[in-house]
Amino acid sequence: MTVVSEQQTASELRLLPPAAAAADLSAAGEAARGFLGLDPVTQNEALLGQELARCDAVVFRYGGTVLGCVVNSAQPRQAEVAATTADPAALGALLEFLRTYQRCSSFVTMVPAGRDTSGYEAHGFRRVGTLREHRFAGGRYHDVHVLARAE
Repeated sequence: MTVVSEQQTASELRLLPPAAAAADLSAAGEAARGFLGLDPVTQNEALLGQELARCDAVVFRYGGTVLGCVVNSAQPRQAEVAATTADPAALGALLEFLRTYQRCSSFVTMVPAGRDTSGYEAHGFRRVGTLREHRFAGGRYHDVHVLARAE
């Protein structure tokens, strides 16, 4: 296994307000399905923006990747993370931001089955379970893998 250095700079993360984040997620289409529980293929931009604001999501752009996180209100040192690509550099920058500015030490993500998880695995995420038929898309239910990392 290759481990990517997490000394990535968070300065390349560009914070997106909910409306801009919703537009970027809509433009990402299929790659953004399941992003923090959202579905930009079936949800319009207005609804996406409302849902991002409702759950206090923080969304960034890092190069061509849209990244997001929601800190668990019941466990403030844990965050759910999401990304539209498996770019290890982008994920490293997000994790560094969360450790430094949110003091998070535990991370979880849900990735649709069949999608690349190598970027997460490069940062120490391990598959801890599979939610069978958790996501509905294209007229049928699909599995979703749960990956986690704790420091």
